[in-house]
Amino acid sequence: MRGENFYIPMELVDKVKTVKSVNAKFLDHNDPSRPLFVGWSSLLDKYFMSPPSGYTSNYLFEIDNGLCTARNTVDTADGDSITFAMVDPDNVDHIKKAVLMELFGANVGSILEASISGVQLPRHPIKELPAKKVKSLPAKYFSIPKEYLAYYLDVPEAIVNAATPGETAPSNATPNSSTKRKPGRPRKKKAGLKSNQSSILQFFSSAK
Repeated sequence: MRGENFYIPMELVDKVKTVKSVNAKFLDHNDPSRPLFVGWSSLLDKYFMSPPSGYTSNYLFEIDNGLCTARNTVDTADGDSITFAMVDPDNVDHIKKAVLMELFGANVGSILEASISGVQLPRHPIKELPAKKVKSLPAKYFSIPKEYLAYYLDVPEAIVNAATPGETAPSNATPNSSTKRKPGRPRKKKAGLKSNQSSILQFFSSAK
């Protein structure tokens, strides 16, 4: 991605999707079909046990009736794996029903009946930008292509109506007559020799 510009989130998502075996998604908390919820910590702490330290060094997790077997790889032998209880093994069915009720309400009796629109956890609050930040953003909009400006806040009309690079200027436009200075340090003009003034080369050539 080095050297590339991404003006909206979906451009970055599409670029990440070009990576083999990666399916990227943009989770927009303003989108009602893909909301982000908070309050998971208190719910999980209420019903689930803390896993043992070091469990994240494994990459494969097999969960069966509340018991988790963690393996480093799919070929890891049973003797090298770790097994731990995620919930109270004597109350698995009760915990399933309790978690479903807290997440989706009393009318949902199975995970097959649940949907994301029925989650009863609080939604992640929208983080509003401070007024000072919003005011400073338009100063950066001039470098954004016109087709992406609709995604951004409070774009000045001068930028919206500005000509896109490559567009033909109107016939009544006044050309810019100012000459652009070349980049780099300006060259100094060489001072000419005065009359009867010898140069350094003449000085040494005469000293024989």
